[in-house]
Amino acid sequence: MSSADSLETLVTVSGQNDRQGSPLAGMFTALAATIEPSIEGVVFRLDPWDDLSAAQAWIKLAGSQTLVLPRIGTDQASPARIMAVTGLPGRALADAAIIPTHALADFVRVVDLKQLILVDVAGPVDVSDVLFFRSVIQRDLGLLAAEPRVQRVLQQRRGAVTLEARQREDALNGMSIAMMQYAQRFLGIDAGIAKPPVEIMDRLLSASGALRIRPIETERGMTHLDIGVQVEPDLESPAGVAVLYDTITGQWHDQ
Repeated sequence: MSSADSLETLVTVSGQNDRQGSPLAGMFTALAATIEPSIEGVVFRLDPWDDLSAAQAWIKLAGSQTLVLPRIGTDQASPARIMAVTGLPGRALADAAIIPTHALADFVRVVDLKQLILVDVAGPVDVSDVLFFRSVIQRDLGLLAAEPRVQRVLQQRRGAVTLEARQREDALNGMSIAMMQYAQRFLGIDAGIAKPPVEIMDRLLSASGALRIRPIETERGMTHLDIGVQVEPDLESPAGVAVLYDTITGQWHDQ
């Protein structure tokens, strides 16, 4: 099978997968998040964070264009090749691609985040930048530390999708979007829920730098959704904090 045939198969098979999962499956999946300070900013991890949900969060956080790099050692087709075969908008830079951020959800429907690294770079990017970024990745160094223009990086590490950002608010917004998506799955709807204020996410993640949400501790009432959140460091005891979504007013509250 030629490389072109292999890529066509990749595109066809990946396009048939529903990465978001069914609402029922989402209801029975616990959610765990951590936020850690780094020299350059913060590192935010969410598990599970499926590709499409992560891409949707990235679209709300990143600038107008996203640099898509292949992970070192991947056996998948390069982002530039995927872009050429699928007809997605953007331009090729060596084996990487710069695509409009709003088109990212379509991109990750084709190839999963285990094979890609998404980079938000302030200002223009050329082939020399791509080659430099590839050398940084190959040496397992941080892109934020290596290049001041890099604002955010999204990739999969140790089985969890990780957002590295210069601003803590990016991580809080990522958690806020994830909480909104969790509520949507639990209620079995696709839209119509505002994301909770970042101030609530800040209070939750400031307790220990970690939180856990379990469906067994989430209850749906007549006029609200009660989401139990565990914020103790070991994440083993029952939920000690409640986040409420009022289905009548569309407002979020924490207790």
